[in-house]
Amino acid sequence: MSKSKVVLVKSKSLSSGGAGDQRILGTMLSKGLSVLYDGIDSVDAWRKLSDSTGRVGMKTNCVSGRNMSTSVELATALAEKLVAAGKAERDIIIWDRQNRELESAGYSLNYAKNGVRCFGTDTRDVGYASSFHTNGKVASMVTNILEIECDHLINVPILKDHSLAGVSGAMKNLYGAIHNPNKYHDNNCDPYVAELSALPIIRSKSSLIVTDMTRVQYHGGPGFRGSYVVKYGAVIMSFDAVAIDAIGGTILDRLRIENDMHTLAESGRPAKWLITAEMLGLGNSDPANIELIVIEVD
Repeated sequence: MSKSKVVLVKSKSLSSGGAGDQRILGTMLSKGLSVLYDGIDSVDAWRKLSDSTGRVGMKTNCVSGRNMSTSVELATALAEKLVAAGKAERDIIIWDRQNRELESAGYSLNYAKNGVRCFGTDTRDVGYASSFHTNGKVASMVTNILEIECDHLINVPILKDHSLAGVSGAMKNLYGAIHNPNKYHDNNCDPYVAELSALPIIRSKSSLIVTDMTRVQYHGGPGFRGSYVVKYGAVIMSFDAVAIDAIGGTILDRLRIENDMHTLAESGRPAKWLITAEMLGLGNSDPANIELIVIEVD
């Protein structure tokens, strides 16, 4: 397997939300996507992504309220870039498990056929597909948002600590796409995180990953614990969910060490599902096979 490219884009100009941050995040996204596509012009990069994705579902992570969920500004900036590249607004859905969670994170629900849509799986007449998807130890019904409404998935998680999985990022975010995530937390969520991502319905539709690192929680997750949250001022982008989560785990460990804590592995929460995911051919978990590119944006 060739090296996986992961692009981390940082900006010291990010504040605590609002229109200013949305503009900055849009610039950060364009810079990062251009690098992912080997340095082509950012306009061409968005067109290339837009052309390849059909109807797009943007999976957020809104479990932890406004303080520790995928930021509205990031999701909106991403949607705006897709629209500017030619994607019809009605062909973009910002989604998560529940309408209540989306609203608590600051999102405005939109079920209409006009505009960028935003709703949860618990919306009336949405729900989960009636058939089970199986792979290894995973057997789950998948949300109809992914099954029916979307041709491709853009995964937009937030990076945080998880009390069992160790790392909550791109792959763990997909627990929010199935009806029975409670069944998949034994053994540090291994092999479940990996086998879920390897489901054909998910694997075939997965596209870009944009992990929100405007703030990062390095301990006490997945719920919000403000004393363990740092303003990080970044987004991290890749087409390889395994590689982006491996880098995310490294960042969490670095923050833990800086704050006189043991690493995730030393704390009994190794993200061993990353190795399982690599064995399943989902991507690269070994840092030697990951090209990390760091960019600063004013």
